[in-house]
Amino acid sequence: MKKIFSIVGAGRLGTSLASALVRRGWRVALIVDKDLGAAREARGIIGAGRASAAIGRAAKPGDVVILAVPDDAVGAAAAALARTGGDWTGRAVLHTSGLLPARVLDPLREKGARTASLHPVQTFPRKDTPAAAFKGITWGVEGDAEAVRTAGAIVRDLGGNMLFISERTKPLYHAACALASNALVALEGTAAGLLRRAGIGEETALSVLFPLVQGTLQNVKNLGFEKALTGPVKRGDAATVRRHLEALKAAPEAGEVYRIIGRRLLDLAGKGGPPAKKVRTLRRLLGGR
Repeated sequence: MKKIFSIVGAGRLGTSLASALVRRGWRVALIVDKDLGAAREARGIIGAGRASAAIGRAAKPGDVVILAVPDDAVGAAAAALARTGGDWTGRAVLHTSGLLPARVLDPLREKGARTASLHPVQTFPRKDTPAAAFKGITWGVEGDAEAVRTAGAIVRDLGGNMLFISERTKPLYHAACALASNALVALEGTAAGLLRRAGIGEETALSVLFPLVQGTLQNVKNLGFEKALTGPVKRGDAATVRRHLEALKAAPEAGEVYRIIGRRLLDLAGKGGPPAKKVRTLRRLLGGR
């Protein structure tokens, strides 16, 4: 298999992915973005390939085309490529959406392309995210067998792991990824907001919370969800929870988050949680049944 590809979408993921592949021996033919400036910026970071604003050019060079565009642009990009009239027979076309199925690439499949979705379970906050960010991560994969083999070559070269998912379950899979990543940011932002109310600055708040979050994640990894739980809900300490809720009246949005998370903590605690009588008390405090 020739390791030649073109990337459509010069955003954070597209640029980071292309750069990582080039550093693993792949050759990038073209970097396409409707914003030519973005494509040129990406080309500078990648250090190879040609920049273009014309999506039709991606129909010509290379064996693999990767669409790293926003979800609402994948279908339009596929349709635009299909209209170019190039020979797509046997070529692999992959999109990186965690939500959309490979079927959204059907305009190209009807032209003979092999199609799949290839979604990295990782965050890319910058265009110049180092290649090491791909090592050890999981990629959600779904699509034609031949395109999945191409996706597998990409994942292996980047040191990742493949997770085969179905079109039917992709929305649940993607919702889980969004909760694990984005909801964590929102939760920590809420916690930092409470520390600001307590007179603690943002920089100090981060230094306080970050080791706690790291330790918690390590406990989840080593012990699992139930055994990693600590704190007043796990102990059945209704008096502490009551005092928290009193204090949170001054921050009602944070109070709502506290109640929702508290109810979920009770569910996760399972048999290792507080006795039934304390669970009932906590559920009343937290607004559950």
